Amino acid sequence: MARTKTKKKTTKRDPERAQRNKRIAIGSALVIGAGAIFVGGALGVGELDRKASVIIVPGSISVQVNWPTNPKGEIWMPVLEQAHIEQLLTHSVEGGSALSLAPLQEAGLALSRTGWVDQVPQVRWTSDGTIDVQAKWRTPAAAIRIGTREIIIDWNRRVLPLDYAIGESWQYYFINADARLPAVGEQWVGTDLQDGLALLQRLQRENLLEQVDGIDLGKGADSGVLRIITKRDGKIVWGAGPGRERPGEQPAGVKVDRLKSLFSRTGLIDGGAELVEIHGADILFERREN
Repeated sequence: MARTKTKKKTTKRDPERAQRNKRIAIGSALVIGAGAIFVGGALGVGELDRKASVIIVPGSISVQVNWPTNPKGEIWMPVLEQAHIEQLLTHSVEGGSALSLAPLQEAGLALSRTGWVDQVPQVRWTSDGTIDVQAKWRTPAAAIRIGTREIIIDWNRRVLPLDYAIGESWQYYFINADARLPAVGEQWVGTDLQDGLALLQRLQRENLLEQVDGIDLGKGADSGVLRIITKRDGKIVWGAGPGRERPGEQPAGVKVDRLKSLFSRTGLIDGGAELVEIHGADILFERREN
């Protein structure tokens, strides 16, 4: 008995579906960190990758950034800084081949050099051919007054690429920092500034910052003796940084209680005095002469 030949069934190709599948296949995340691995290169797809990159990114490469926001979801970074970073990132990827490693490396390194980020940012290709940048942003903590300028630092004492004229930064400030100004992105050395930031954080937790203008870190024989400067130009001698009290000095908790007591009685954390000492056995006042 003769066998009947069966005709092999063919599937009609759907160009649109094929195009979509190609985009999905080559648009998988590509992440670059401190030790980045370029996934596409390991696949060795060569000419296919080159052609696919042309399909995904027909024009110039665009970059999207996870800008830092406050608890309300608002971007707090100055507009001029945003524009500068956007221009820097755009320039760093210009001329790069889509889906290649080079634009990712350049974008990550460019952002790292600004002093705005703590770690090498994560940079990846997205499915639509743009470059997505995810950074861990440093946040302004205070200003250090040097000459006629206020240099902005973060909570880890790293210098941010921001400085203002005296009084224009709208930040709590430190005076008499005992170390040389480091380069942008570098850490300011010295325990005096470390103690000052610790005091600032303690006052913040205790809701005692409303009347504070800045902190004097001390100099000469008084170096390391912190003085709170109030908005009415009163001085409160706090003493050494929280947790680093010297012999005969009251612990930070007692000092906080004294500030709260002064505020409760007078409405002012400095008690209305020109100078008040809260670090010793007793509270001492020095009032202005009328």
